[in-house]
Amino acid sequence: MNVVIYARYSSNSQRDASIEIQLEDCYKYCKDNGLTVVEEYIDKALTGRSDKRPKFMKMVKDSAKGHFQEVITYRFDRFSRDKTDNVIYKNALRKNGVKVVSVHEQITDDPTGAFIESIIEAYGAFYSAELAQKVTDGLEHNAKNFLSNGTKMLGYITGADKKYQIDPETAPIVKYIYEEYANGKTIVEITDYLNSKGYKTSTGGKFNKNSLRTILKNKRYIGYYIFRGVETPNVMPRIISDELFYKVADIMEKNRKAPARSKANVEYLLTTKLFCGHCKEMMTGYSGTGKMGVVYNYYICNGKKKKLCDKKMVKKDYIENIVVTQCRKY
Repeated sequence: MNVVIYARYSSNSQRDASIEIQLEDCYKYCKDNGLTVVEEYIDKALTGRSDKRPKFMKMVKDSAKGHFQEVITYRFDRFSRDKTDNVIYKNALRKNGVKVVSVHEQITDDPTGAFIESIIEAYGAFYSAELAQKVTDGLEHNAKNFLSNGTKMLGYITGADKKYQIDPETAPIVKYIYEEYANGKTIVEITDYLNSKGYKTSTGGKFNKNSLRTILKNKRYIGYYIFRGVETPNVMPRIISDELFYKVADIMEKNRKAPARSKANVEYLLTTKLFCGHCKEMMTGYSGTGKMGVVYNYYICNGKKKKLCDKKMVKKDYIENIVVTQCRKY
């Protein structure tokens, strides 16, 4: 008989058997019973309380092809911990001539077996719901007392009392990031430097644009404790000043409105400083290539991009020279 193996573990449950253990026991069962395994379907770090599992759904879909007759799983709760999903997908498999078999929960093909299976499924759903409630209660308790919920953040460590403390090794990295960005360094320049020095993010990876932006927007560094969108000031140990944080926030907002600056191959000196005299929208760098392959650089009104303004593009060198000349006079 042809069979497939389905294995799953949930990232937030340390008591789940590992994928390796599940596969080992499933293969032993198949060997002992003369079954031929034609496919493995494995979902990693996905809860059994939901059917939003890509390999699980693929397995159900593939059952219609008639290539296998049984789904072998470590325990029934690996298949699903949701009562409704158990009924829906076991029925779907059954219509395709496929049966779900648990290696460690052998039941008979009679009314008694069906009854026992339903009890096992009900207990699995109860256990999952109870565990979820305990986790929620624990998180809310920690948040109420401003304790760590296990979130790793660059610049902080968790003490024995579960309170956040400043990490003397990584807090200077956070300060460096804020200070250099405030002084005009780009995100790319900062990430390149940090990676060249071998510094790592809170998750142990290399720095990139996303990780740096997350750090630059994190209000915890100015003392806020944040839980489910609720911000409580003056709770976290402060790493940087309000003045530096909000200066960085202003620069990020200006750069967000002027994306051409980071994309351009040349430096547009007036980015975030030049505004249209017609509609008052910001003017940003823009380049175009002529028929002979020559690249021309301009400033273009953002309102023109949106077709809300008829301001003509201005040559980059022309307008920059005027501004620089006037600045020198002062």
